[in-house]
Amino acid sequence: MMPTGSHSLQTSTISHVASCVVTSLRLCTNGGAVVCKVAQCGARCDDSESLGREAGAWCTTPSVPLSPIHTCTSSPHHRHISNHRHCGCYAHPRQELRQGVELSLLLLLLLLGSLACLVPPWGAAAVRVHPRDVSNLAWLASEWNGFNGSDTWSLSYADCRAMEGIRCDRDGRVIAIELGLKNFQAPIPAMISRFTRLRYLTLLFCQLTGPLPNTLCDLPSLVSLNLGGNSISGTLPDGFSRLVSLEYLILGVNRISGPIDLLSSLVHLTHLNLRQNFFNGSLPSELGNFTTLTVLNFDGNLFSGSIPPSMGEMSLLQQMVLSFNQLSGTIPDSLGHLRGLTHLALAGNQLTGSIPDSFSALDSLTDLILMDNLLSGSIPTALASLPKLRAIMASSNQLSGSIPAALGDLLLLDYLSLSYNPMSGSIPTAIGKLTNLMLLDLSGNQFYGTVPSSLSDLSKLQYLFLTNNQFWGTIEPITRTMRNLRMLFLSWNQFSGRLPSPASSTLEQYQVDTNFFTHGEVKFKNCSAVTWTTDANCLAASASVCGRASTQRTAAVCAAFCGVEIGATGPVCGGHGYCSVNAFIGEGECVCDPNYMLDSSNTNACVAGATGASLESGSAYVSLWGSASVLSNGSILLTTGTPNQQGAAFASPTLRLFHFPDKRSRCGTELGFLAAFSFAMTPGNHGSGGEGLAFVVAAASPGKGASVGLGGVGRRSVGVEFDSVLSVKHSDPNDNHVGVNVGGSPVSLASATAPLILNDAQTKHTWIRYDPTSGGTLRVFLSSDPVQPLTPTLTASVSLCSILKPTASDSLFLFGFVALSGSQPQAHTILSWNVTTVFGTFHVSDATTLAI
Repeated sequence: MMPTGSHSLQTSTISHVASCVVTSLRLCTNGGAVVCKVAQCGARCDDSESLGREAGAWCTTPSVPLSPIHTCTSSPHHRHISNHRHCGCYAHPRQELRQGVELSLLLLLLLLGSLACLVPPWGAAAVRVHPRDVSNLAWLASEWNGFNGSDTWSLSYADCRAMEGIRCDRDGRVIAIELGLKNFQAPIPAMISRFTRLRYLTLLFCQLTGPLPNTLCDLPSLVSLNLGGNSISGTLPDGFSRLVSLEYLILGVNRISGPIDLLSSLVHLTHLNLRQNFFNGSLPSELGNFTTLTVLNFDGNLFSGSIPPSMGEMSLLQQMVLSFNQLSGTIPDSLGHLRGLTHLALAGNQLTGSIPDSFSALDSLTDLILMDNLLSGSIPTALASLPKLRAIMASSNQLSGSIPAALGDLLLLDYLSLSYNPMSGSIPTAIGKLTNLMLLDLSGNQFYGTVPSSLSDLSKLQYLFLTNNQFWGTIEPITRTMRNLRMLFLSWNQFSGRLPSPASSTLEQYQVDTNFFTHGEVKFKNCSAVTWTTDANCLAASASVCGRASTQRTAAVCAAFCGVEIGATGPVCGGHGYCSVNAFIGEGECVCDPNYMLDSSNTNACVAGATGASLESGSAYVSLWGSASVLSNGSILLTTGTPNQQGAAFASPTLRLFHFPDKRSRCGTELGFLAAFSFAMTPGNHGSGGEGLAFVVAAASPGKGASVGLGGVGRRSVGVEFDSVLSVKHSDPNDNHVGVNVGGSPVSLASATAPLILNDAQTKHTWIRYDPTSGGTLRVFLSSDPVQPLTPTLTASVSLCSILKPTASDSLFLFGFVALSGSQPQAHTILSWNVTTVFGTFHVSDATTLAI
């Protein structure tokens, strides 16, 4: 069954409306149904603010890949993000409001306000309106046609307490006009300045039009101005900077445009809400002078430029919402100074750079909303030190690296979204400690491996999105315990075995298509309420969901997946490995678990047997030679800094670089690869360099007693050297270069000067890309930052087919490193290591165990 649309849940919280403080009124719309929860109106009537502490829902990307018949829809009250090929909606109770509010619900809200605040208290003395303001109110009522409360304003010397939305001081002068949900369809009249003692002006959702009058700036006592939810247009009046007494400025959900420089003098503001307008220009650096500000909301405008570092000086700020503008540049480190900040939302901009490490000081932070930007780098482990953090939303960026296991220490976390980033690695077991988690969204990354069984402890989980990754293995036992699951998206992975069968009575969407599930019969608690698809698996005809079968892969395609048979109940690869799939040609091969190897008589089964020293590290094992060892932090130390040392490390399993649909062909189909790693070369006491290190692709690892330099890996090898010694004999260009060497030769086929000093003990990030088309091209990228440069350091024409000489029975090759210190001391350290081919991926980091 194909999905029929996007699930949406919309929420909002409105506070300080209609002459009193509404401390908690939660308004929800779910599929058109209205639910109201917990309304309480306080007794205070001296504050007036609206839309001050919004919550909300937003659209993001947890749904299935779209075919031409799928559509992403949005309601009039829901902005939809559709800048990529997945879509869907889910709610978060602390995100900035992204949709309008139902008028009928606001009517209920204002009614509650009237009951609590507009009824005169028992025994209170009447306050007669001053004659001057009686005439002013009559004039104002005549300007606003259709004002159904104007009758209460027309009585001469009327009791102020009986007038709708009016408050007076002891002299009978009007100090507050607070109205909502009116149908004025007119601008604010210029005569508003006649209320010379006016302190509070609230006209919320009153269908006001036109620009703000200049005379509004002639109210020097104005403390609160709340004009949210109207159709006010134009720019801020020139005299707006004179309203220096303002503490609450709420102009959200209007059509006001222009810059906001005129606000720079309003340094007594505590709440500033301009959300969903057309304000533009840059953010003034003077915002740093707003040292009393607690809430700042500029969501949904057209602000551009960078975030001023001075905003880190707003010492009392609790909420900063700058989402959905056109901001660029990096996130200032100074925002880490906002120790009282609870909500930081920067989503939907063009921000670059990394997530600042300074955020580790935001120990009051509960929500970090960074999605839909261009942020790069890794997720800072330091975020795990924030004890109150409840939401990390960083989807649709350019974040890389793996999920820090330390995030498992965020025991209050209930939302974790990292979807649509080029992140990799496996899901840490520690994520199972997040027992409050309600949403886990890892879709659209390069994550791989099995889903840890610890996730079965996430009993509160409602949304699990793992679509479009490289996960494998069975997941059915894990989902069986998720009794609150509402959406399960597992499409486009390599899951196998039994279909997942969540024991949830609230399940709404179940998408597990394009995997290799083989059997199972699923019956939901309420089949009619669930949208589901199980297409493109290897299910037997007897397998079904709610009694209905679906379109499956052909037997040939399933057999190519490591010999899987349609409907088979046995484990893949004999239960001791996983199937690595070539998505382009629809075939796979078994990659065996540690201490297992492919059965020589059945390449679709893994049997016991392994030799040599191996280092367990994530999903790969590393064999060590010579002086190579493992440091306590998991890095691989190839040489220690002693002269004349040799060290090497090669990963197991080997990876396939050639596919032979025709066993008689010379090289079959040549596959490309990407190697991404970081290393450091540390000089000796005098700063002189050793022989450097090299990344190697080879047919064989060094034999016992053999040299582990480039010559030791044999003639069927290609190496990329990082050399810090000038050898005239080997035609080196200088003592700081990168070269491509083939056949074990010390003479480079091509070389180039390194853009960085190689031998300075600093971390170097490297990417090596091999493109097999047009005869083969090897590109080497080198940087001090973990972001790949646009221009390669070295490009060389290399044919792996000609050098490695594969055959149909010999198409698996080793990836690894060799290093020599030579006559000069030099230490060589591999800090991280990831290799991806069409057929599979392995990642080497955080090594922990050495077994000889």
